[in-house]
Amino acid sequence: MLKKSTDSISIYLTEEVLRVAQIKGSGANAQVVKLAVKDVTGIAEGDLPKTLQSLLKGFNSKSSEVFCIAPASTTTTKNIEVPSVSPEEIKSIVGLQAGRHTPFSREEIQVGYVNIGVYKTNYTKILLVIANKNTLKKQLDVCKKAGVSVTKVLFSPEGIAGVYSESLGLKEEPAPTGIIDVGEQSTDFVLTFKGLAITSRNIPIGKALLASEGAEAIDQLVEELSTTIESYQSEDIEQVPSNYLITVDNEYTQKLQAALTGKLKWMAEIVPYIDNIKATKDIVKKVNDKFQGISLLDVMAPALVASEAQVNLMPEELQLQKSVEDQGKEVFFATVCGLVLLVLMGCILGSRIYFHNIFLTKLKEEYKDNRQEVALLQKKSLRSRIVQNYLEERMISLDTLQELYLKVPDQVYLTGLFMDEDGNISIQGISDIASLVFNLGTDLKASELFKSVEIKSTTAKKDRGKDATSFEITLSLKNAQIEKSKNLQEKE
Repeated sequence: MLKKSTDSISIYLTEEVLRVAQIKGSGANAQVVKLAVKDVTGIAEGDLPKTLQSLLKGFNSKSSEVFCIAPASTTTTKNIEVPSVSPEEIKSIVGLQAGRHTPFSREEIQVGYVNIGVYKTNYTKILLVIANKNTLKKQLDVCKKAGVSVTKVLFSPEGIAGVYSESLGLKEEPAPTGIIDVGEQSTDFVLTFKGLAITSRNIPIGKALLASEGAEAIDQLVEELSTTIESYQSEDIEQVPSNYLITVDNEYTQKLQAALTGKLKWMAEIVPYIDNIKATKDIVKKVNDKFQGISLLDVMAPALVASEAQVNLMPEELQLQKSVEDQGKEVFFATVCGLVLLVLMGCILGSRIYFHNIFLTKLKEEYKDNRQEVALLQKKSLRSRIVQNYLEERMISLDTLQELYLKVPDQVYLTGLFMDEDGNISIQGISDIASLVFNLGTDLKASELFKSVEIKSTTAKKDRGKDATSFEITLSLKNAQIEKSKNLQEKE
C-alpha cells in the first residue's frame, strides 16, 4: 500500500477563537510549520465551515492526518481508582463508572482516560476525561462541512503535559510538576508526572479577566490553583508537585508568579511555551510578533505528541463509521490492485504467447527446407525398415528349413510343412523305420530353435510296396524369434 503521510493538522475551535496548526513529521521529529488564528466571536454557526475553509488555504489538508482538539473548558476530569490492571477490564469499568461523574446520561457523553499506573498491586489510577457528545459533534460537523476528515479528538491538557515533559526532561523527575497555561479566557492547570497528565482542571480565569480586574482576579486565580492542589492531596493521587511552570510571559503572569511564590510559597517560574516546542523560525517569529503573551499551546501541543496520546474523544458511532469507511477503502484498494495484477498477468501471458508464435513462425521459415529433407529421409527409412522386416521374416522360415534339413534322417522324407505367423509349425512325413520318428522328435526337442515339439500321430502304412510309418509332428518356435519378427512389424 501507499506510504501514509506523517504530516498532521490540529484544529482548535471554541465560541471565541478558531486555531489551526500544521505539524510536519511525527514523534521526536515533529515540528510546527504553519499556524493560523481567527477570532470567531459573533460568527454564526452556519458560517464556521467557510471560515475554516479559508483558514486552511495553504495547509496540506489532503494528505495530512487531521486532529480536532477538545478544549479543557468543554470537558470534565476526575481521578478514580479501578480494581484491575487489565486494559480490557479497565476500559469496561471506566465506561460503566463514567456516568456517575456527570449529570448527563451515558449515551450523551464520550469517555477517555489516562492510565496513570498501578496502585496497591491490583488497582490502577485513572484520570477520567468526559466530554459532551453534542459539543464534540458540533465541532466535528464544522470540520466535515469544511471538507476535512477528522481521525481523532485529542485532549488538550494531555498534549501540554507531553510537550513540557519531553522538552524539559520531566519524565525523570522524582516528583510531579505543575503546568499553568494562562489562556485568553481560561487557565489550564495540569499536573504531569512521568510524562503523563495525572490531574487537570480548567479554571475560567484567563488573560482577559486578569487584565480587566487586576489584583482581584489574580488573587482569585491563586485561590483556585491552591484549591486544586488541596483536592489533589485529599485524593492521594501522587506527592505534591515540587515546582510549577507558567507557560506565558506577560505582565499578568509575572504578577501571578509573584503571588504564587509569596502567598503559597510555591516554586513557580515562567517557562515560555514558544521556547519549548519544536517549530520553524517563521512560526517562532510569528508567535513573538503577533501573539506575544498569548498561549497557543492548546492547538500545537496535542498534535506534537499525538503518537503518545491515550485519550481519543471521537464519538464511538463516528469511530465505527470511520472504521467501516476505512475497511471499504481497503477492500476497494485491494480489488483495484487485484484487477491491475490480473490485467498485468494477462498482458504478460498474452505477450509471451505472441512472441512464442513469432519465434515459432520464424523457426518454421528457417527450417522449411530442412523439414522437406527430413520428410524425404523418413520415407526412405520407412522403406528400408519394410525391406528389413521382410528379410527378417524370410530368415525365420529359412532357419526353420535349415534346422529340419539337418535333423531329418535320410530314411525319412517329408510330405508336408505348414508354418503360421505365430511360429506354430506342422510337418508330415513317412519313415521307413518307426523308431526313427521318435528319434527325430527327440532331436528336434534338443534344438535351440524350437520351444516345444510334439509327435501328434504315427500310422503304419505301405509305401512303394514296403512297410512304412506316416507321422505328423507339431513344433513351436522360441519366443525370441517370434518377438523379433513382431517388433519389426510394429516399427513398420
